[in-house]
Amino acid sequence: MGYERAELVTIGERFNTDSLLEWSGQIAQAAKQDLARLKGRGLTEKLLAEIETSREEVRKLNLAQEKEKKDVSTLAIPRRAAIAAGLDWREEVRGLSDAVFDSEPDIQARFRTGVKASHSIPKLITEIGLLIGAAREHLPALKGVGADAALIARGEKILRDLQEVQKRQTSEKAQSSGAGVDLFHAQGVLYTRSRFVVRIAQVEFRKDPNLIGKYSYAALRRQEAAAEGRRGKAVAVKS
Repeated sequence: MGYERAELVTIGERFNTDSLLEWSGQIAQAAKQDLARLKGRGLTEKLLAEIETSREEVRKLNLAQEKEKKDVSTLAIPRRAAIAAGLDWREEVRGLSDAVFDSEPDIQARFRTGVKASHSIPKLITEIGLLIGAAREHLPALKGVGADAALIARGEKILRDLQEVQKRQTSEKAQSSGAGVDLFHAQGVLYTRSRFVVRIAQVEFRKDPNLIGKYSYAALRRQEAAAEGRRGKAVAVKS
């Protein structure tokens, strides 16, 4: 699905394993029930089988990590913070550009880079770099909606932070459990495969609320937020 291994590791580390397994199982089961209609959107038995294979791989690697009894979660904290700051800055700049250049599509396109950043650090670095250039070039117009040099400076700092995080990934992997990195990769694969099913189901069932309700991220997001809260408390206790 277009992601490199490092990107899948970054995506996969966001999730609590049990939550991801439960959500992906629900999505796969719903898709099996609706397969006759979803086939027209490109869903196949092969993809559903691949999701089950991914779920088994995640289970296996999770057990391996637990046996090693090595906590790697703290290594991801600076990475998550840098990604969150990058995503927030990106949306702020895009929102300001939408307000100013809504009648100037050629300029607005400079702020719509076409990069699907998701939580991929390399793609987010590329997109923020492009947005910094566009914001600097059009700063006089953006000042009318409160943008200033500090906004660009903040973006530049976020970009440096992301670049530093990316550099540290290699050393972090050396410190972390091999099973842990493999688990994050497997979780990234499982999530992207399951997300594909959700996306095509939401298109197919967009006019059928009874069916589209089965293809939601809501349960996963709630569980993810709860897990993040538990991790934060654990780090606070350790510090």
